[in-house]
Amino acid sequence: MADTNRPLEERTAMRPLDYRVMFEVEDEHWWFVGRRKIVFTQIARLLRARRSGAGRAEILDIGCGTGATLDALQNFGRAQGIDLSFLPLTFSRQRGHQRVICASATALPFADQAFDLVTALDVIEHIDDDLGGLREICRVLKPGAPAVFFVPAFMALWGPSDVQLGHFRRYRRENFQAVIEEAGLRVEKISYANTSLFLPIWIGRRIMTMLGHTEATELRMNHPWLNRLLATLFAAESGWLLDHRLPFGVSILCVARRPPE
Repeated sequence: MADTNRPLEERTAMRPLDYRVMFEVEDEHWWFVGRRKIVFTQIARLLRARRSGAGRAEILDIGCGTGATLDALQNFGRAQGIDLSFLPLTFSRQRGHQRVICASATALPFADQAFDLVTALDVIEHIDDDLGGLREICRVLKPGAPAVFFVPAFMALWGPSDVQLGHFRRYRRENFQAVIEEAGLRVEKISYANTSLFLPIWIGRRIMTMLGHTEATELRMNHPWLNRLLATLFAAESGWLLDHRLPFGVSILCVARRPPE
């Protein structure tokens, strides 16, 4: 579990150094490469009609961070992002993204029914009131529009990176589906992801915890050939996850929709 004895601001935001590290590695690091492949394979199907001439989709990326996801979202519509901290937005602007603002996921500064797609990739676990944040996502989605979520799975995988990144929790599939549905969204697809790396990550985090590396960052922990291998393994799940589920994994992928009126 998250250390609730730490000050709230320390548990809900990454330390400044990590934004610089993320900005430097997220285009090539295996985690971001694999996650983007899985997520954008889903989005390509979800927004196929839009790309076939139904008009430009309005897209919101919650927790846009240093902007790599916005880079990819621009291929699907007019993308804008929010983040709780000003610091990562400076990196997003370095990438050329001007439609980014500092705002809370639990109080989105947008009108009702404003977006054709909302993404929240490794974000919901940072929100103390996850139900409140999900209700806000439901509010700003157009009727019938989808949201794509990616969250960390299984408290057994809790490790130094969860502490470093300010996570409140890791989810099980059934628990995440329950809170999504309580927020008013309908789950269309939910599955574990990153199954092939579950055991190595579990072992690695146990070792790091035993060695006392409580504030370590995992973003620097890769080698070029190993990075390519891990990215390939992670991204290989993208096709399978279009129509199937995986029984366990490091993360959870969820596609949900606001019910049509």
